[in-house]
Formats: sequence, structure tokens, C-alpha cells
Amino acid sequence: LDFNPLYQDADIRRKLTKDCIDLIRIFKEDFDYIGVIESRGFLIGSMIADRLHKGLVLLRSKPNRLPGETAVVKHTLEYGDAQMECQMGEGDVMIFDDVYATGGTFFGATEVLEKAGYTPVSGYFIVELDYIESGENPFPIGSIIQYG
Repeated sequence: LDFNPLYQDADIRRKLTKDCIDLIRIFKEDFDYIGVIESRGFLIGSMIADRLHKGLVLLRSKPNRLPGETAVVKHTLEYGDAQMECQMGEGDVMIFDDVYATGGTFFGATEVLEKAGYTPVSGYFIVELDYIESGENPFPIGSIIQYG
């Protein structure tokens, strides 16, 4: 999915951010941080965190890009293996990304957050691809668009 046209238009980007915030407030607002997944989750996720007055946890897919003590996990995606890294910390984290498909990236994020000392509590996405089997998910997830 190409979200670049949405990101390039300031009015649409602002509306997208507002829609996400409105639904997150209904969905689950009891968390300390938004964990944003590199790189497309960084864009809207950081705007949401700012508007909700929440902290930000960067979930990096590139190795050795974060200073200080970090946790790293390897995880499987629908198209191969990957890794995720975040700084150590604590608190409740809602994970944010652009697309939820098989759940591979999301589950990698929950695993690295737990390893780093955080408690993942939920996930929120711009689009959820309902037609792709993602297996059992113990975490509540939401999205503004369900496609499938």
C-alpha cells in the first residue's frame, strides 16, 4: 500500500491523524507510550503521541541505530526474517504502524518491548488487512480502515 499521497497532502495528513486520535480515545487511551515502528509508523505515530501527550518509543528495524542499552529480537515476516530493536525502559505501550497484515511485525514489536522492560497493551493501525490470516492475537488491535 502506498500512503505517500496521504502524507504529502497536509490537509489529508491532518485529517488522518485526527481520525486516528479520535478512534484511539474510544479504543484504548490507557497507556504511557506509543511504540512507533520504523519507518512508516514514525510519521503519523509521532503526531498522535504529541497530540495525546504520550511518550514515544522508537522500534527500529535497522541494527545499532539507538544509543544506550537496547533489546533486540529477531522475528519472521511474510517475506523473510527481520529484527527489531528498542531502548530499555518501562511502562505501558500501544504499538502504532501503518498496516496490520500477518502480524509478524506487530508480534516482533511486542516481543522486543517485553524484552526491554515495557508492557505492550494494544496495537493501532491505519489499515488492517482482514483477508490475510494472522493467527491468534492476545492483544486488542484497532484500525481506521478494515480491508478484506
